Amino acid sequence: MLALSPARQTLLLFLLALAVLIPGIWEATGLTGKDEFFLGLRTPMEMIEGNHWLVPFLDGAPRIRKPPLLYWVGRSSYEIFGISLVSARIIGVLAAALLIIAAAGIARRISGKTEPGLIAGCILLGCLGIASEGRRFMLDMPVAALSTAAFWSLLVWLKNRRFFQLTVTSLLLVAGFLTKGPIVALVFGGGCLALLFSGQLRGTHLGRHWKALLGHGLLWALLALPWFFVVRALYPEATNLVLADELESRQFFNLSPGILFGLLNVALPWVFVFAVAAWQQRSRTWETRFALFWFLATFLPFLFIKSFDRYLIGSLVPLSIFLAMTLPQVRVRWPFRLGMLLAMGVGGVLAGFAFWFQLGGWYWLVLPAIYLGWAWWHERALANTLAAPAVYWIALLAGVFPALGINAVPASVIELGRRQSIAMFDGPQPAMLPILTAQAHRHYGKLDKFDLSELAASKTPIFVEEKDISSFKTALTVTNHQATQLGSYQTLASHGSGLRFARVGATSNDWKSAVSSRSLAPLLTTVFWFEVSQP
Repeated sequence: MLALSPARQTLLLFLLALAVLIPGIWEATGLTGKDEFFLGLRTPMEMIEGNHWLVPFLDGAPRIRKPPLLYWVGRSSYEIFGISLVSARIIGVLAAALLIIAAAGIARRISGKTEPGLIAGCILLGCLGIASEGRRFMLDMPVAALSTAAFWSLLVWLKNRRFFQLTVTSLLLVAGFLTKGPIVALVFGGGCLALLFSGQLRGTHLGRHWKALLGHGLLWALLALPWFFVVRALYPEATNLVLADELESRQFFNLSPGILFGLLNVALPWVFVFAVAAWQQRSRTWETRFALFWFLATFLPFLFIKSFDRYLIGSLVPLSIFLAMTLPQVRVRWPFRLGMLLAMGVGGVLAGFAFWFQLGGWYWLVLPAIYLGWAWWHERALANTLAAPAVYWIALLAGVFPALGINAVPASVIELGRRQSIAMFDGPQPAMLPILTAQAHRHYGKLDKFDLSELAASKTPIFVEEKDISSFKTALTVTNHQATQLGSYQTLASHGSGLRFARVGATSNDWKSAVSSRSLAPLLTTVFWFEVSQP
């Protein structure tokens, strides 16, 4: 591996992160999900349209379910660079780059060597979770990055004891708290617990600096908490409802073993190599004990709450650091081969789908798949082992996946959305129309008499996905309104996650019919748009 100074290594990893994650972020048919296209991308647009700064708004209501920092940054990026997918998603790319260079910095501090830092950063760049979440404008990557960077700066302070380094730690924790709330403490707090567990940090060490720690605790509180008190004062009823809903939706203390498959997803193809290394090297040195305990502290809590795969982004940091210190000792090849085969299976299914239905793009995966197989089946130079997964994910997410045409919107519909405001009912479809037209547009989860009268008076077209037609017609009947269909189109549409793109209600027979006829028709979602009128 390259022998670089810490500063040059940090710069190299930052540039590598940009090179790996930027390709494809401009693709409207790239990997996305409802939390991005429905919430993340639209909220800063509505903030601009309504001139909201302090409290983000969405669909005419305060968006207080999450803290505001990501939306503040998103609005700033939109205003500086224009409203586009690139100006939104570059924020996720930069957050991922921060995560990677912070993880490398921690690896250098813990090991006392520079090489583990470069290895840890490259391992992260080869994880599917980083490749996917680093390309999206969502909360999970930024909060994990800020928490990791805060722990890195804490390690620097523990060594040098300089006041400003503790200030940097506090400011990073403030930013993380204002991004996604208390979850910022997970990676940072897990790292602190791991230091205590491994005997590298004692209460007496901190006790000598209690004044500085107390002062920075107060600084954190003064910067992180006022927004929440202001929001509670402005919207007391909404705040109570949001808090109750969040507590209910998280389902605390309910066993969620499915998160094990989430780890398999985000850490692919490295997950099996990590499992073998963890079993073989779990107690060799304090450094390996530290990294393994840190991983468990960030992962195990999600066994007891309702979780999504992307919540485990922070767990990839200790996983990569542990592997960076133990990878040379993993001599068996089967974990590499198993991870490689599963990664090829994921990519092969998508590339095969594109090939079979003549969508194009499948050819992007051929050479990267050969490279991954060559580098991981037999032991090769470490540089190839580290580079092959990152190259593979670039080809899959920037080349193959966008070619599938998921959430594609006809040019005529995009032009309609640019000329005038449109509304979306339930769905919401067209998913990417707001970002493609640089307008937030309006979404209605349900329609009452006032809503329909407003749509009728303004002659605002409303888009309805086929699965929601019956609900739409019921609302019309109840409120004594009428609707005239203006048009329709068909597309593969995201439903929740990026990989659920078949029509809702599509059966195994529909899939068989599509495959046998090499036609996507049985899997396509139909989106209609109507003009509402008074009777």
